[in-house]
Amino acid sequence: MDELVIKAKKGDKEAFTELIINMEDELYKIARTKLINDEDIFDAIQETMISAFKSLHKLKNEKYFKTWIIKILINKCNDIYKTKKATIVSLNEDIKLDETNNFSDNNLNFEFIIKCLNYDERIAITLYYLEEYTTKEISKILKTNENTIKTRIARAKVKIKNNYKGEI
Repeated sequence: MDELVIKAKKGDKEAFTELIINMEDELYKIARTKLINDEDIFDAIQETMISAFKSLHKLKNEKYFKTWIIKILINKCNDIYKTKKATIVSLNEDIKLDETNNFSDNNLNFEFIIKCLNYDERIAITLYYLEEYTTKEISKILKTNENTIKTRIARAKVKIKNNYKGEI
């Protein structure tokens, strides 16, 4: 991956495209923690790609590409959320599914389970369990203290356990 980042930093559009394709599912999952509407999610991802390509030269260390682009994505999601005044999935709202969603049963179950969490808890749990980032990496991505991330994950696990006790 570092080699692709180096090529992309030199202006290789195909290398950058390959990087984005490799992260496509991950970017979608992360954007979905903040935004509900697929159009908004894809807009956030597209704006992230444009912004990342334009400022790729600012990336100092290639090994932090994923962290760097996720930070950009989260900021774009927040911008879209603010401008569109999107609504977060409420505790009583069912997740809407149609044939255009490309989720496996595990992803659907995970999304159903985390719907009871607030945004900060959802993003921490998603990055930790689905994307397998460490708490230290998540703290860098979200610009939050590592202990705060650990607390959010622990609090989320308790909420999930209490909400689904005996149902899973």
